[in-house]
Amino acid sequence: MSIWGFCAIFLFVTSDKFMRLFILTNILFGIGFFIYLYVTSHWILNFQSRESHIFFNRLSLLFILIPLFALSLFYKFPFVRYWEKPQWNEFIYFPFIWSGFHQTKVKFFLLIALTINVFTFMPFAIRNGWSLIQEVWLLTIIFSITNAVLEEVIWRGTLLSRFSEQLGEKWAVVITSLGFGLQHYSLGFPWGICIAFSLGGLFYGGITIQSRSIIPSMIWHMALNILMVFSGLIF
Repeated sequence: MSIWGFCAIFLFVTSDKFMRLFILTNILFGIGFFIYLYVTSHWILNFQSRESHIFFNRLSLLFILIPLFALSLFYKFPFVRYWEKPQWNEFIYFPFIWSGFHQTKVKFFLLIALTINVFTFMPFAIRNGWSLIQEVWLLTIIFSITNAVLEEVIWRGTLLSRFSEQLGEKWAVVITSLGFGLQHYSLGFPWGICIAFSLGGLFYGGITIQSRSIIPSMIWHMALNILMVFSGLIF
């Protein structure tokens, strides 16, 4: 930790303005993430109710946002640049978002992605039966809304906004996608799943950039969370 801090300070002093802001953004994210991990591992465990435990565990993601919000206030940046009505008719390319052998409008891309997700997870949900859905429906709503909204505000909201300003949109999508996958390792997911989350994060970021809105990625993320719970992959 001390080596990381020394390197961060050294790079901060010797770098140009945009790289300094990039390093500062990462430092503040690291501080918020450390507080988030501490709260979830020491305080949230005291909640007896399963619903309360899940809700406050996900709500603790706010601790990551607080330092980043302070950064935007200090430098007078918009906290999230993508709080706009989605531009559904903009194009996204497959497989590289900005280029590829196939292009489609954002609205159709999201519909196709949701359809693929449904057909992928449906066999697992059917195998678990209707009884599981009846048992966890409230947990599913609590988890899916709080988790999807807060994670998207973190990764496709404020971090994607800052990194786009500092490094450009393409690098911003790559870096936030890698971070998104690595974050899930702290939640106990195996590396294979974390890599899959990183790949998914590329398209979450891509659809945010192309639509100029965080709303499509929130819809996609929320739907995926619901399917994962009903499939038994979460909880």
